[in-house]
Amino acid sequence: MAVRLALQPPQDKKRSFRAAVDPLQGWSDEELRKRYRFGRQGLNFLTELLENDLQRPTRRSHAISVPHQILIALRFYSSGSFLQVIGDTLVLTPPPLKILGFEKSTVSKTVKDVTDAIVARAGQFIKWPVTSGARAAIKNGFYLQARFPNVIGCIDGTHVRIVAPSTDENAYDYTHMLIGKASTASMCKQSAITMR
Repeated sequence: MAVRLALQPPQDKKRSFRAAVDPLQGWSDEELRKRYRFGRQGLNFLTELLENDLQRPTRRSHAISVPHQILIALRFYSSGSFLQVIGDTLVLTPPPLKILGFEKSTVSKTVKDVTDAIVARAGQFIKWPVTSGARAAIKNGFYLQARFPNVIGCIDGTHVRIVAPSTDENAYDYTHMLIGKASTASMCKQSAITMR
């Protein structure tokens, strides 16, 4: 019996492929912002910016599209959830909603690829004042605009509240909760700040 099983050819799993669909079609800007923290214009900008880095060199037509890769990564960044949860629950189609499952490994590779592509372009968007004259001009701009003295930049990020366990609080290690969380860091130019 064991010999007969060993000689049988392996059974191929049936693979299913997603039809190429525009992931932004049908969503309003408000819905896109709720899910990905970017509107249509920002998502299109990211797609154009990162397209050359994220396009998969394959002769098959089943690679994940650049817009889908960006949405997977943005969903991970914006939700702070686990890779497996993102892959299991990602909705990339407008109503009627259809959950498109992605393997954890696919989500992980996609998030890494998108993150690397964004970081590679950080120098285009994050500028640090190098000369003392530039620093003085920015300090003056922040002060005139918002009455903040001695400010030469600002960082945007996300604060995540961590609730302490009710028993044995000292034994709990919070550092593992910080691994894998994405936070956006960017430099603000004084001209971009508007106080209302």
